[in-house]
Parts: sequence; structure tokens; C-alpha cells
Amino acid sequence: MHAILTLDERARADLVLLLDRAAVFGDGTVRLAADGDVALITTPMTASSGLLDTGPTVLVARASRMREPARFDGVVALAALRDALREGADIEIPDAVGRPAWAAVSPPRGGWAHTGDVDAAAVRALATQAAADVEASLPASPGEPVRRRAERAVWARAVHPSGLTAGQAAALVAMRFLGDAPVRVTESGGWIRASGRAGEVLAR
Repeated sequence: MHAILTLDERARADLVLLLDRAAVFGDGTVRLAADGDVALITTPMTASSGLLDTGPTVLVARASRMREPARFDGVVALAALRDALREGADIEIPDAVGRPAWAAVSPPRGGWAHTGDVDAAAVRALATQAAADVEASLPASPGEPVRRRAERAVWARAVHPSGLTAGQAAALVAMRFLGDAPVRVTESGGWIRASGRAGEVLAR
């Protein structure tokens, strides 16, 4: 199979919107992986930079069905991917070389155990509280590095008995992954997965 991401017009437009929202966070990279006719698109809201970084990794993910089956696993620049999708091009996925630390460790493929459901309104309230907690911890006129550290400290906290973290609540709202149905929370291998109507947020 070729290493090419092929999407129909609707899936392409949906992915452009997702990347527009994700561009506010993270490191500007996107992991694309497929082995069949479904591509998994993953990008960090925040991520560990290596072994000495004990902060959280929070990844937003969405699956998109492709026009043609393919096999690939590579990391591309978010801005370049978004531009190519807007132009209507199919995307050739490069070999996985020099991938960032967050993309070097994959969440488990299976073994996910259901740990609870969280009402969508409760997720929105938890995201609002997380934002308030970040603001309350900041000094006057903080720089961007100080703000990022404060966000990571707050986002690491579990805020629901299911294991849902503040970072996941914030990401579900920021990425507009919520619908009316509750968010389903599952756990496997130290990862927490929060599944909303329009995408998932994984944290560890």
C-alpha cells in the first residue's frame, strides 16, 4: 500500500478545522498513522519533552476514513499539512525520521477498560475551572514560558473519579469534541482516553 493520505472533501474540511484549533497549542507537529482505510491524526495539546520532563502529555486525536487503503506512520508539520489540505492535495507521508518525543511512544492498541462517563456539561465546567486555576496561579504579566508551566501543572490533575484530567477537559472543549452525550473514559497501560462525539483526548 502507498504512504498517501487520501480524504474526501468533507473529511478534508473537517481536518482543516481541527488543525486550525490545534495550532493554538502544542509544538506544531502532527502524527499520521494508518494500516488500512482509516487514518489516525494525532497532535499534542501539551507533551513531555523527554525523560526528565515529568509533566503531562495530552494528545488530541481523530480518525478519518480514507478513499483508498494505505500504510504509513509519519510526523509532518501542522501548518504544511493544513495548507496542503486546503489546496485539495493528497498527502504523501514521509518516513518516520526525527520524530518528536511525544510521537515516539504510542498509546496501547487494546486493553482499554471503561472507568466511567462524564456528563458533557460537567466537562465544560471542569474546563472552565481549569482555566480559572491557571489564571489564579500566574504572576502579573507572565511570559509565555511561565504560562505554559502553569497550564501543565493544572492540566496534570485528575478532576473526576474516572481519571479524566483537567487537561483532557480543556482539550475536549477547545477542540469542540463534545456533543450532548457523556464523554466515555477508558484506561490502558497508564494512558487515560476521553472519547467525545468528534474526537478523543489521550493523557498520561
